[in-house]
Amino acid sequence: MKIAFLNSCRYIGGAELWQIRFARWLTSQGEEVRFFLRPGKFSELVKKEGFELKEVPMRFDLDLASISQLYLLLREFSPEVVLLNDQRELRLGAPAGRLARTPLIIQRKGWSYLKGSFRDRLYYRLVDYVIYITDEIKLLFKTRLRMEEEKLVYFPNGINLEEFSPALSSNLRQEIGAENDELVLGMSGRLVRQKKQEDLIRAGKLLLERGFKLRIALAGEGKLEPELKSLAERLGISSRVHFLGFLSRVQEFLAGIDIFVFCSEQEGMPNAVLEAMAMAKPIVATDIPGVRELIESGREGLLYPPGEVNLLAEKIEAIIKNPELARALGESARKKVEEKFDEKRLFCQLRNWLWDQLKKREVKKS
Repeated sequence: MKIAFLNSCRYIGGAELWQIRFARWLTSQGEEVRFFLRPGKFSELVKKEGFELKEVPMRFDLDLASISQLYLLLREFSPEVVLLNDQRELRLGAPAGRLARTPLIIQRKGWSYLKGSFRDRLYYRLVDYVIYITDEIKLLFKTRLRMEEEKLVYFPNGINLEEFSPALSSNLRQEIGAENDELVLGMSGRLVRQKKQEDLIRAGKLLLERGFKLRIALAGEGKLEPELKSLAERLGISSRVHFLGFLSRVQEFLAGIDIFVFCSEQEGMPNAVLEAMAMAKPIVATDIPGVRELIESGREGLLYPPGEVNLLAEKIEAIIKNPELARALGESARKKVEEKFDEKRLFCQLRNWLWDQLKKREVKKS
């Protein structure tokens, strides 16, 4: 089976890392993959991974030159499956895939945003299936596009349980200069407005004022880094907030923290939370739909309303004061990932499903 991955994102986020992991697994199973990407940090990472790659400008939604280029490239590669990332890929890749007579065109929707406009209705007629990763995303398609149930297929994010093991060791504490009696609060994710790392910094200030000894470690990069550093300086805690940049092995970062905090306002199914769950970390996260599908508050973690910094500080304090609670939350989180979000099992199921759809199309043709 030949699979084409289309992605116009220049940055590296959860969806991009999922594509790399799925492509890597497919290759290990003997399938052929090729990436069609907009030049940027993601395309550079794909090159380093050694995948076959074609760069396409994909400058805007109705970039006719890119549609033409994608058509020619897809016709040359002749994939059985085109896997689209999000809206721009839909508007450029779906027409190109149809012109190239690709048997199966699928969008994997990992973001809980959909206008439901006339243009959306038009483009989604070109797609055979939408893979959704949360019930919230499924509801968007049913209510805003009135999409048929049979076109919506559930495959959630997953975790490589061998790579994300609670037994991993880490040098993080030494790297940031944390003393033995200091706790390390950590968050991973792009430094952008949506992720709200500022709330963790403000909560950290409150906890320090209450006498708790702690440090904050932020893994990720983004345009908000100068603003976040300035906030830490204004609060007088810049020496306690550490910006680590993009980490290729986030599991070693997670192994070195004591509590994982997730402040994002909006998500699909956040990989960052899944990764922390797999590492059996006690978690405090925002009470948003994508997180609620992973965590039942009080069972696999503690949830708080987005933006409520005082409540965030209270939830962190509750875990600091109760080591038994911290242990129980981490163990329950790891167990849930093992039962429901084993990535290898999910990849195998998705590959088998793709083969089944292709076989059905062959039967219809004959």
